[in-house]
Amino acid sequence: MNDQKLYYTIDEVRKLIYANGVSKSTLHNMINSGDIPSRRLMKRVFVPRWWVDQEIAIATHAPQEVN
Repeated sequence: MNDQKLYYTIDEVRKLIYANGVSKSTLHNMINSGDIPSRRLMKRVFVPRWWVDQEIAIATHAPQEVN
């Protein structure tokens, strides 16, 4: 079985994508509005790895030239 995480915590998302430049409450607001997909387990919130990978790919790829 693959040892990679399937979900990240809010703190991990803050660190990986936003370098702690966005508050937890902002991330919770984005989750509640549907801007960030998530799963809840009791009171904990988890963000799927596919979304984190997608956001990192968007941020790290050079923009396409417009003709």
